Amino acid sequence: MRTIFCITLFSLLVSCSSDDEVPRDIIPIPQMKFIMFDVITAQEAAGLTFTKDTTALKQKTFELYQQVFAIYKISRGDFFKSFHYYEANPDKIKVLYDSLTAYANRKRQELYQKLK
Repeated sequence: MRTIFCITLFSLLVSCSSDDEVPRDIIPIPQMKFIMFDVITAQEAAGLTFTKDTTALKQKTFELYQQVFAIYKISRGDFFKSFHYYEANPDKIKVLYDSLTAYANRKRQELYQKLK
């Protein structure tokens, strides 16, 4: 009887957990969108600077990534572990990409307003 009760209780706890939650060792979406925005910006900046020399491009991209990770106080491994988690969960990566797109659009509008 006690075993059945424990199994039922465990099943209820597992089934009631939210699908929107991410594991503790994964960077949450609100923070991940800022990190990804900066990573993409760093990658584009390196690409604009070193268009011909692929070795220099890879080195500069790596350096800029390291700066972004240092700003957010995370490791390269933390970022890529989180990124792979989101890639493996289509519903979560859609939310992340939608959030990232909305943030990028806001940043673009802010920049256009400053240029006026």
